[in-house]
Amino acid sequence: MKKKISFQNMEHSKSLELHADEKLEKVLDILKIDQMPTPVNIEIWLKAQKLHPNHVAEIHLKTPRFDLHAHDTGKDMYIAVDNAIDKIVALYKKMKEKGQDKRKKVENEKRKFASDKYTLGDDKE
Repeated sequence: MKKKISFQNMEHSKSLELHADEKLEKVLDILKIDQMPTPVNIEIWLKAQKLHPNHVAEIHLKTPRFDLHAHDTGKDMYIAVDNAIDKIVALYKKMKEKGQDKRKKVENEKRKFASDKYTLGDDKE
């Protein structure tokens, strides 16, 4: 797993980097529980805006199965990071459910086809 945190238009902040790492553990725990195959790449861009007080936190999570991207803006960078990571978790859960729904749909269609078309029984004429 590779993590990359980039600071744009602002000085590198060790406390902000530690906060982002701490919150990323939530995502990494979910990936470990689901036994996600490696490699997993996570990129975080923390951008300070010069003209207005809103700051931007962008997160890109790339796995062998999918790519997820989330961003959030806010006056406090810490809250923006928290919200962006929460969005990544929600997107991951949505992608996981979508994959499970596809598998269930295929199984149901096979059963329906097999049971409707080719059932052997007594024909009453």
